[in-house]
Amino acid sequence: MNRIELAKRIIIYSIALILMYYVFSLFQIQKGLLYIFNLFFPLIIALFFHFLLDPLIDYFTNDRLNRKVVVIHLYLSLSLFFIIACYFIAPYIVDQCLSFYNQYCQGRLKLNPIFETIIQFLKQYQVLDYLVDLLNGWTQSLIYWFTNILLAMGISFYLSYDNLHLIEKCIIFIPFRQQGLCMQTLKKIKILTYQFMKSLVLDFLFFFFLCLIPFFFIDPKYFIWLALFLSITNLIPYIGPYIGGIPVIIYEYFINPELGYGAFIAVVVLQYLESSYLQPYLFSKCIQLHPIALFIALTFFGDLFGLVGMIFSPLFLSYSLFIFQLLKDLQFFTKIKQLVFHQSSS
Repeated sequence: MNRIELAKRIIIYSIALILMYYVFSLFQIQKGLLYIFNLFFPLIIALFFHFLLDPLIDYFTNDRLNRKVVVIHLYLSLSLFFIIACYFIAPYIVDQCLSFYNQYCQGRLKLNPIFETIIQFLKQYQVLDYLVDLLNGWTQSLIYWFTNILLAMGISFYLSYDNLHLIEKCIIFIPFRQQGLCMQTLKKIKILTYQFMKSLVLDFLFFFFLCLIPFFFIDPKYFIWLALFLSITNLIPYIGPYIGGIPVIIYEYFINPELGYGAFIAVVVLQYLESSYLQPYLFSKCIQLHPIALFIALTFFGDLFGLVGMIFSPLFLSYSLFIFQLLKDLQFFTKIKQLVFHQSSS
């Protein structure tokens, strides 16, 4: 391909992209696409749960235990665990959040006197109000995810109970010689989902219990909340330790500088143990991605799905790579290229 032909194609593609952007913006197609996405979003989460629980269901299914019996017992156990968690944990969480919010509004937060002027400065310029509004936005996002997850669990129950593999049913309509590649990709996605979630849960639990030990001596009143906050933010690749560790250190330093130094040492030691020993052992078998690709995925999926997208960005990126490789093996891009250039030449 000579330079003139290459320049023509770049110009044609650029004009086409500009026209697509204006059509997309003028007719507000993004609202329709967003509505369709929100409509099918619970189904996507249900397929995710189906991929996650299917290996577990197959493991317990044998000659004595029917698959439907295993599915009913598993989902009843999950429902019972959810009810117990809501009954015992949710009231405590709500009470602690309301207590902190009331202390903030009434100005009764216990802080070192040196930093009282800083807090007053932040209140004067409404910086703290902005942070509270940001926390309110996270709460609304949490409620949005919570309702979608409840609906998705009901859908995934029927998918697992009837053993209805929706994607596998769609694969039937693909030409027979290409069905094997699709089934292999589907199997890889299932295995990856199960391994990643198992590693994620184990990493969260181990790191949570590690954080409980030092912060019980640093801040006995809020040590559970600090450990929970550090454990959740630690699930975010690369930037998670900074998102969780820096606010905790600043918070403890505002209360007492000695506590701030102790929190700094605790966070550094915990992150070293987790990143050097725990994380490589748990995630080495399921996720092997380049750091630059992970940073891009972290930004993209974080902007798309918020905190949940940031936590699961390695898994979403792996899904995208699997699908891209599948389309490449099916020669999808080659066919599109031949179709486009055949029409342009004619």
